[in-house]
Amino acid sequence: MIIQEKLASSPFLAGASLPLEQVTSKRFRAGQIISDKPSGVSSVGMIVSGRVEVYSVALDGKDVQLNALTAGECFGVCNLMASAELETVLRCGEETEVLYIPKAVLLSCMEQDAGLAMRYAALCNWKVQFLLRRIELLTMQSCRGRLIAHLLEQQDEKGVVRLAGSREDLARRLGVSRAALFRELSALQSMGAAAVDGNSIRIQDRPLLEELL
Repeated sequence: MIIQEKLASSPFLAGASLPLEQVTSKRFRAGQIISDKPSGVSSVGMIVSGRVEVYSVALDGKDVQLNALTAGECFGVCNLMASAELETVLRCGEETEVLYIPKAVLLSCMEQDAGLAMRYAALCNWKVQFLLRRIELLTMQSCRGRLIAHLLEQQDEKGVVRLAGSREDLARRLGVSRAALFRELSALQSMGAAAVDGNSIRIQDRPLLEELL
């Protein structure tokens, strides 16, 4: 697949007139820590395949998973116009391919392409809303509240939540212990509110979940 076809999978970058000779591709192993500065060049990364987990690390060393980015999504965009680096850690949840576009190149393209600039504004707007929801979730005191809020937000049209990774990954995403998560999943199953099947969770009684929340 050529670079232009790979870029087409991104709602943000699809159709952008980028100088393709400035776009580079890199592959990473599962578990590898990656950067938005390949070879020291500040860049925006677009995921072609695989999964990149975004973590925030507190002063006490505790990490909390903020997001899991998959094909078509980008990282390094929130500080595109700021010199300060984001205090996050990016780790590949599985084998991953990333396209890197130097930030200076992307900014130059945005100056010439109003549509690209508007898509960037929309992307930043969505990320702000996403982070506000994450803050609301992580400030909940109980593991049960965090879990239920996550299930209600992430369910598809059939009421199924498909986990991007293992249940251990979900515990890190929610900022709770694995034992606490497993205990609450078991409790929700016993109540008939949800059913766990491998890496998917089916919501069986939404009104009950909302009442518990």
